[in-house]
Amino acid sequence: MIKWPPIMTYSETIDYLYQRQNQGIRPGLARITSLLALFNHPEQSFKAIHIAGTNGKGSTASMVASVLQEAGHRVGLYTSPHLLDFSERMRINNVPISHQEIVKLTERLQKRLNKSLPRLASKISFFEFTTGMAFLYFAEQGVDYAVVEVGLGGQFDATNLVNSLVSSITSIDMDHEHYLGSTLSQIATEKAGIIKEAVPVVTAVSQPEVISIIEEVARLKKAPLIEVGKTVSATLMTPEGATSLIHPMKIHYTGLREYFVELPLLGGHQVNNTATSIGIIESLQEQGVRISEKHILEGIKKVQISGRLEVIQKDPLILLDCAHNPAGARALGAFLSTLDPERKGKHWFITGIMKDKKIDQMLYPLFSWTDTFIFTRPEIERAADPQHLSDIMTSLLTNQTEKQMPAITIKDKVPDAIDYALSKMNAEDILVITGSFYTVGEAKGALLGTPPSLIRG
Repeated sequence: MIKWPPIMTYSETIDYLYQRQNQGIRPGLARITSLLALFNHPEQSFKAIHIAGTNGKGSTASMVASVLQEAGHRVGLYTSPHLLDFSERMRINNVPISHQEIVKLTERLQKRLNKSLPRLASKISFFEFTTGMAFLYFAEQGVDYAVVEVGLGGQFDATNLVNSLVSSITSIDMDHEHYLGSTLSQIATEKAGIIKEAVPVVTAVSQPEVISIIEEVARLKKAPLIEVGKTVSATLMTPEGATSLIHPMKIHYTGLREYFVELPLLGGHQVNNTATSIGIIESLQEQGVRISEKHILEGIKKVQISGRLEVIQKDPLILLDCAHNPAGARALGAFLSTLDPERKGKHWFITGIMKDKKIDQMLYPLFSWTDTFIFTRPEIERAADPQHLSDIMTSLLTNQTEKQMPAITIKDKVPDAIDYALSKMNAEDILVITGSFYTVGEAKGALLGTPPSLIRG
């Protein structure tokens, strides 16, 4: 039984919430439905934009929320995980929920569970509990719209009770196979579970075996399908790479209308995310949501998202990127191939990866750019041992002849890895920190001096 102390500080509340991770990941809608019923189903009091996908859903959600906010709407944004502080998960008009409100909501949910459904009280998972908090918060704060990111999968994800105006599946690749299936088709079937009857769905999925599944589900549910690359499209107008560190990327979008947008985010993969976002916005416009061309241009221009090719320091350049699966690593590798091609400085790489990931497929796209790998581990049980990462990289490099073998160093803790790299770097060098949200969160905390007690991924 998870105990609730009589008086809770914010830190104690976060500790209490994370005790629920002992329940593990438990897909299914029965528990979250029972929890929300205790509060008269707050998720039915607002309209939602529901976004699933292996990668790109966080960036897409942030763009859509930014445009809606620019249009003058009151917008809730629910994403996961966070980087530094739990409050990042629940925002209204980009302002994180207060610590005081987190404590109050946690106490309300737990007391109601203990009183009305005591057998369920200890079975609710961490994500189910926090999703209930978010929906209650958005309802009581009177949001006009909530942009809701799926936690895992789609069909049986705790978020899949929202009243959607638009659904979106940004991309599908291999990740979380233990829960979602061992093939792209199985994963696609799970994610397509967010498609609702007659509700438009926007997707940037391109693999034939995957898009056919989404098309069939959309047809059966009579859901209008908007496909990036077919129904709508976007093209990068400016060179990717070092120039985009100074100037926003310029993107040409064609859909119901034509837009030339400026995007402050980095990486060519953001072109598809931008197309998906504007496709969602155009679908909302068709349903009568008040959004003008100016709102779209300004909303995209102002979008902010942490940990996605985020420039945390410029001299020397330090980039943070939450690439936590093979598809994310490939996107990161593609961007890095355009960065400092003349190799004016040395390229440093700090990475800590979860042991349940396809580590070899995450490291392979990165070795050709890197001069020195520093393997580490964030403070979470799921993290792979740095020596194991080193052994895998050494094995990958055994048969490589086209470039000099990168150096490999091991540091047990993320802050130690950063200190080591900075002690060796020159002003023209580049440091990239990646591998998981946990690694990037600890790194950002170390670089900004954030108390580590707030970083729980």
